Amino acid sequence: MEDPLQLKENGNECFQNKDYDKAIECYTKAIQLTKDKKVLAVLYRNRAACHLKKENYVPAASDASKAIDVDASDIKALYRRSQALEKLGKLDQAFKDVQRCATMEPNNKTFQENLRRLNHDIQEKLKIQFSTDSRVERMFEILLDENIDKERKEKAANNLIVLAREDAGAERIFRNNGLNLLMQLIDTKKPELMLAAIRTLSGMCSRHKSRAIAVLHFVGLDKICSLMALDNEEIALAISSLFQTILDNFEGVDSKEHRGKDEALVL
Repeated sequence: MEDPLQLKENGNECFQNKDYDKAIECYTKAIQLTKDKKVLAVLYRNRAACHLKKENYVPAASDASKAIDVDASDIKALYRRSQALEKLGKLDQAFKDVQRCATMEPNNKTFQENLRRLNHDIQEKLKIQFSTDSRVERMFEILLDENIDKERKEKAANNLIVLAREDAGAERIFRNNGLNLLMQLIDTKKPELMLAAIRTLSGMCSRHKSRAIAVLHFVGLDKICSLMALDNEEIALAISSLFQTILDNFEGVDSKEHRGKDEALVL
């Protein structure tokens, strides 16, 4: 049987040589073999560092958390988890971790600099979110208001479609009751509003499996099939395109490797 401590040393050497895959392999074997909690914490912390180097932020945060579970004052694990959480877009949680690091080492310039930067980024993100949320809400208000003229409705519809093609915009639509509101547009039976809603859904599903699953679950196959059967070529093509986009996510054709915040989407 291999010695977990020797495997740890081998992993450290591989890490120094920037062979992160081999280092992960060594640390993983050592984790499977050791029963010592303190050694386990170090191994998880070290493996988290490898995942950070490979930009695999979800397992990096997970491994750092396992090290922290053993020793809540493990400053290296806390800082590594903070780095991973920041990359995942969880700025508030990243801030809390680095804040704990700064409390333990108040003179550490790296921690202080990260605190200032994260605080600034959080404030900027909130401004953008409030602005985008307001825009999304206003677009739906225009589209669902019977008294708004056709030109303004078309502009709002186009803006919604464009917004849905960007990850940040698609997420804001998704999190602001967007699916329910898009279904309301489809249920108006007005072709231009139905097209806008379907194309917005397609944008939200593109290259994002989690949202595609949510859209499929919310809209339902029966509704998709009934829209395909409508005597309107544009709508039939649009809904077919939406369904194909959803299927592509399941087959991996239209999916990208989500190493960052997309992976963290909570349905």
